Order: sequence, then C-alpha cells, then structure tokens
Amino acid sequence: MADAANEGAPSERDRVEALRTLGLPRRANAEEVRAAYLKLARELHPDVRRDDPDAAARFQPIAAAYELLRRYHRQVAATAAPAPARRERPGNFDERWWAAFGERV
Repeated sequence: MADAANEGAPSERDRVEALRTLGLPRRANAEEVRAAYLKLARELHPDVRRDDPDAAARFQPIAAAYELLRRYHRQVAATAAPAPARRERPGNFDERWWAAFGERV
C-alpha cells in the first residue's frame, strides 16, 4: 500500500487492496469502511488480544487500510462539485415571464 507520508491521492490499486483487507466491495462508502474497521478492530486489536504476540502484526495492515480509505473519502468529498444552487423567484418579475424563462435563464 502507499506510504503514509505520501500526501497524494492513493492509486486505484491501493484503494482496492485496502478494501479487500477490510473485506468490503469496491463501491463501499465511508460509513461502510468505518463500520468494517471498527468491527475488525474490536476483534483483532492488540489491546483486546493481549495474549497473542502476533496481534499487532495482524492489526497493522487493517489500520493502514482504514487510514488510506479515510484519506481517499476525505479527498473525494473535498473535490466533489457542489450541487447547483436553485434560483429563487424574484418578486419583481411577472409570473408569465417566470413561467416562460425562469428555469432556463
């Protein structure tokens, strides 16, 4: 997976690999990613499995995958185009004009 120091967008290959690590489909949204991470964290976190010496090594890829997907979804949300603003009907226009041209202007 991509370096944590790499501030650019993760590659598609890294994103798909991270989704596989968390057991998610390719079209998983941010809420699904978070829910899958929390479920795995409750099961595999080293603080929960204190008697397992390999718990930290097994949990590390899960945490890295979550961080990569969290950055990806944050970047997608930041670069998403805002919804077009709906124009209000001005009070000084005749209703006939608004009916004919209002939504097209």
